[in-house]
Amino acid sequence: MKKRIYINPTSSNEANHGLVNPYIDDLVTALSNHFIVVNKGKPSKKGILDFLIYFRQTDYYHFNWIEKLPTHRYGLVQTFLFLILIRFLKISGKKVIWTMHNKLSHTHDRLLLKKVMFRTMLKHSDIILAHSSDAIHYGSKFKAKYTKKIHYFPHPVKDRRQNGSERKEYDILIWGSLTAYKGTHKFLKFIHDSGLEKKYKIYIIGKAVSQQYLKELQDFSTDNIIIENKFTSDEELRILNRKSKIVLFIYTSPSILGSGVLMDSLGFGANIIGPDAGAFKDLSKEHLISTFTDFDDLISKIDHQLAEINESDSRANISEFLKENSWDKFAENLCHIIESQAK
Repeated sequence: MKKRIYINPTSSNEANHGLVNPYIDDLVTALSNHFIVVNKGKPSKKGILDFLIYFRQTDYYHFNWIEKLPTHRYGLVQTFLFLILIRFLKISGKKVIWTMHNKLSHTHDRLLLKKVMFRTMLKHSDIILAHSSDAIHYGSKFKAKYTKKIHYFPHPVKDRRQNGSERKEYDILIWGSLTAYKGTHKFLKFIHDSGLEKKYKIYIIGKAVSQQYLKELQDFSTDNIIIENKFTSDEELRILNRKSKIVLFIYTSPSILGSGVLMDSLGFGANIIGPDAGAFKDLSKEHLISTFTDFDDLISKIDHQLAEINESDSRANISEFLKENSWDKFAENLCHIIESQAK
């Protein structure tokens, strides 16, 4: 008999404050093959009180980004209620699953409450999932026993590669939501201060989280540095990834663990450079991407790859990785963890 699971948040948009992030939709689809998702297709209208509506129907509660609750609407009240409800769930015999997407938070608003939420999830979760092996070490800093319930699986990825090739129009593509923790502004300032703004053809595309940050980026715009403030479709992204020699991720925030846009680009078959941290470091060890330690190192890596770009080089093992890290495999792995705990 299938286990019954409640997934929070209930939609991709809710998870990212209106910005498009398909993680939750993909998660619900994958888990629906192995579980009864009790709140599938039913957006929450009552905040965390929604947990109680499905209480009798639910065996497992699966939380994503719940540590950000203090910054949501009525965040203080919701956080207080959640700290009570999580204990009620445990006393009632419900099992709690939490995906640790980040070490804490990319922003510092209501940071103390976020830390309380983070520690609460470390303590009360029965299963903690993580998309970076760094999470295991990070969890051990709080209490060594937490590492026993942290399970690392690479962020699930879809194979979106297509045969054929596009003419390379850009040296560097930077895509995804335009927000300060991703560090794009720091990279643009570095190449400007280093006199390199004419050396690379750079295309930056994504929806800015604020007009102030967009202006900060646009101050570096030139004929060679194109910045577009817009959402893009999967088909547009596929073409842009194919038209770019390098897909670059800066991510200067120390809180970073996993990255959905990183895995999307990997699924497109892109040539990727990212920071030597979190999931980027894990994929570098698999020889799937390259990483950098600082901006001087990054420029060296960019120049090397632009001089020796080769579509079939060190990423020859990408097919096996994509096969073994599909969304369905991720759901199967979660089932195996649950079954092993039940024995």
